[in-house]
Amino acid sequence: MTREQLMSKPATLSKLIVIGLLGALSLLLMEIRFEHREALGEAWQSWIPLVYCSAMLVLGAVGLTRWHRGGRQVLLLGFAAALLVGLLGLWFHSKGHPISGVLQVFAAWALRPGDSGGIKTGEPPVLAPLAFVGLGSMGVLACWWLLPEQAVQSLSASAETSKARLSSTGSRDEMLGNVIETTSIR
Repeated sequence: MTREQLMSKPATLSKLIVIGLLGALSLLLMEIRFEHREALGEAWQSWIPLVYCSAMLVLGAVGLTRWHRGGRQVLLLGFAAALLVGLLGLWFHSKGHPISGVLQVFAAWALRPGDSGGIKTGEPPVLAPLAFVGLGSMGVLACWWLLPEQAVQSLSASAETSKARLSSTGSRDEMLGNVIETTSIR
């Protein structure tokens, strides 16, 4: 498919973006399963990203096949949920103190290489869950944005509605005369 063909069908471009995001979620699922291998037996919260990613992969397959029949809107809600998953992950990874956790990450830039800065090894990475916020926001944009193809479809539908109104109410000249009279009275 050439660039021109792809850009002439923006729904296809949105679907390709969603497919790419679902691929990223599948890789994230594998990585999180590995990184949470010990925590899965200790805390229920560590299951949240795994359940979300698994559900999104199933939802993604269904949503892509029914793109024009509500699938896009369902995927939009699914990607919006990623924002919540990412923020919850930030909260849990920072042990309920996201601001101090983020400041600690930024403070690491001032440390000499090899210095731990008092941070214990093996602590959960504070900013890692924000990957869900990034993927979710891209998914929301891909599913929400009124792309040119959709805009043209909605414009042509409104033009057809206007034509139907014109034919039912009289000629175009009569309607134009009514509009001019209405605006000149004001």
